[in-house]
Amino acid sequence: MCRKYLLWVLVFGCVTLSHAQLKPLKPLGAAKEEAVGEVTPEMIEDEYLRVAKKCGFAIGYELGGGVTGDVLSPEEAKEHLPGVFAALDIFPVRFLRETKLNTVVLVRGLKSNGNRVGGLAVSGNAPGCGRIYIDVPFKSNVVYHELFHIADRQWQNEKWTRLNDKQFTYSNAPKPEKKGKQPEPPPPETFRKDFVSDYAMTQEMEDRAETFAWMVTNPKKFAEMAKENPVLAKKAEVVKGIVREFAPAMNKDFWDFIANSDDVSRMEDFKKRAAINDQRKKDKKALLNSGYTK
Repeated sequence: MCRKYLLWVLVFGCVTLSHAQLKPLKPLGAAKEEAVGEVTPEMIEDEYLRVAKKCGFAIGYELGGGVTGDVLSPEEAKEHLPGVFAALDIFPVRFLRETKLNTVVLVRGLKSNGNRVGGLAVSGNAPGCGRIYIDVPFKSNVVYHELFHIADRQWQNEKWTRLNDKQFTYSNAPKPEKKGKQPEPPPPETFRKDFVSDYAMTQEMEDRAETFAWMVTNPKKFAEMAKENPVLAKKAEVVKGIVREFAPAMNKDFWDFIANSDDVSRMEDFKKRAAINDQRKKDKKALLNSGYTK
């Protein structure tokens, strides 16, 4: 799992640059050379850049392609980066690399083509895709939702389509042409129990991303819902199959770990381990600078 690898790379590793085709992305640590004095362990953005390198993505602060907002400075990003990496910490490194997650950008007042959004994913196989924009402040479910969009490349998944009621149509899906006089379909709320949220009912890809985010963020609640609703239980199996194609380690053991923890405790655990690691590095640096060796 990514937990032990992320801890290892907090000590070792190096900075990577994105291959994005929009504007050239600069790592958050780019201003380091202009800083006065020594970089201290408290300047944690460099540590997160090392984690990003291990997992195959970069932290960027440039926008493009209809995405607007105020990109956070390195100093501002330090406040929010722990939440991003604590969320990603639960996944195997292979999953993050194989999904082709390319860049994570933190934005305040994020908009896509003029519309406010909590997060945005640009996926695909072209260079520069695999990009996630996160609006701050945010909750971890936004990270999970957008990350799944990066992994999920299908607009329509036949296995998924067959799970919904034949009379259900996603609200943002093209409306089929009516041939002759046909009865009106049941109202959307008729099918609400088959979805984790109202937003999941807007589009098939959003349904899968929302289901994944719920499975990770609210595992106990989702398990209760799936136990009462076989449609949700089957959707969960499809989601598990999709992520397992990227990382075989996301198997029963992974989902057991998710089921027996909660998002808040996982966040606190990551921050605590990161703080311990920072102190160890600080102590080691002080020892080396003292000139004392055994």
